Amino acid sequence: MLPLAFIAAPKGARHLPYTPSPDNALTPRLRSIWRLALLFVRESRMTDAGKSEPIHRVMRSFTAGMRAHGATSLSQRAPLLQNLSGVLSMASGVLEQHPALSETAVRVALAELDTLKTPLKGAALRQALVTALPPGRAAALIEVEDEPERCGIAEQTHRASVRLSETSLGTARLPVSARLTLIRADTRKELAQDLDVAGAAARLAERFSREVRAQNVGALIARLGDTVNAMLDLRQRAADQSFLRYRLHEVNNDVRVVVPEVLWDLCSDTALVTRSVRSVPLSDVAALRAHGIEPVDLIATWIEAFFEIALGEGVYHAGLEAAGAAVSIEPDTFGRLVLDGDSPLTFFAAHERSFLVTGSDALLRGDHKAAAREHMRHGTPCKHDGHETQQTVRVEATYRREAERFAGDAPRHRTVSDLFTALGKGPLEHAFADAHTGIASRAALLARSAQSIEEMAQRIAPDIDVWKIARRVIVRLSLDQFSSHGVMAQVVKEAVHWPHALPRVPNLLSDWVARQSRRGVRARSDPIR
Repeated sequence: MLPLAFIAAPKGARHLPYTPSPDNALTPRLRSIWRLALLFVRESRMTDAGKSEPIHRVMRSFTAGMRAHGATSLSQRAPLLQNLSGVLSMASGVLEQHPALSETAVRVALAELDTLKTPLKGAALRQALVTALPPGRAAALIEVEDEPERCGIAEQTHRASVRLSETSLGTARLPVSARLTLIRADTRKELAQDLDVAGAAARLAERFSREVRAQNVGALIARLGDTVNAMLDLRQRAADQSFLRYRLHEVNNDVRVVVPEVLWDLCSDTALVTRSVRSVPLSDVAALRAHGIEPVDLIATWIEAFFEIALGEGVYHAGLEAAGAAVSIEPDTFGRLVLDGDSPLTFFAAHERSFLVTGSDALLRGDHKAAAREHMRHGTPCKHDGHETQQTVRVEATYRREAERFAGDAPRHRTVSDLFTALGKGPLEHAFADAHTGIASRAALLARSAQSIEEMAQRIAPDIDVWKIARRVIVRLSLDQFSSHGVMAQVVKEAVHWPHALPRVPNLLSDWVARQSRRGVRARSDPIR
């Protein structure tokens, strides 16, 4: 077998002198690995202007398979990659901004891709539920609507009626309405198979191509697999939903939103069941007014809640996006925004949230030096290259250029989406550490959501000033970071965890003393050491 470096056609070559065809001798999986590896090598040598980054080449390797042998799509050349190529073709739109936005791109693609297959119905759905639910819990399902309410890349959500466990008095509880999200085992298995094929092809290509190794394609595929697996883990999603409910309801007492309760007895890795809250889409103005809800007032509350939860709590929930926003019409939660568990949550790290708040506030004040200091606090250039001072000057110049667009109160055309896009330019252009690329990814996610929010607000309530609301929230959060009120608020938030942590302190101290004692004994027994 010839090495891939000799098989892959160099740029500009029309025909290969000889290319062994393993199609008849190898299994479909090996054929897919072989063809995709060749495509990785070929695309790694492309040097198109503006698309020389590794991530773009990988995207083209998945979505532009028509280059070779007249195939119209990659799935025709590698049938096992049908699922993955669909995800990556949607992700390529976000990646046009910058190749470092890989995590955001995959999350956007998974959220927007409706379905890959016809949803399960009838007997197939009932059998899948018996398999997905915990043992013996399928009997708690009284009724499940056959038509799914929502479909995702490998999941489908149905309305259901369930009977909970008996009360402490031994009496049966009344049936409750629920939303049941099911992961399709067949589609998930195919996605895992696709990722395995892509990873094997990347490793094979890296063995024979210096360019593929330099682009670190294998690590990209591995990171893609981690993101996909995390988004399809319903037990993790249930835990995130429960934490959000606890944080917003019990800690913050936020009356603007309602987070449905997770029914843990019915949850598993592939099934998520929450209480159902009757709601109408925020975008349906006629339905809102039919239930006595004024959309204009609700739009302002929605905008404020989105930015406060995202920037203040560091939680990004698709239920607060324009496409997923819904309003409760239940009597006890009437008029509140509903944050269902259908979509995975994204939690911002503390340093990411701090940068987004401090950096955006600095741009609004025109203080480019403060934005640059915050940037350098999360990573500095290498001190051994001799260009540390020049790099610092370039960072300040980048933020100075962006700050001029947003500073001051003079009326001008500026949007919140533009603000977060500008905030992400610094970490992208001067990524001195992994933290910078993570921050840029979060900024891109917020910019995309802010754009959809502004478009929807303009359509429903054109008199609402999204810029003014967002700026007020950002300024308040920035002041809270350094004010005594903000410090006390943070202490109060952390104090709710003390009852769980304090009982462990004596045991922790005892363990520490025991370790120190053992270390002293070893030191005395070995004086030469």
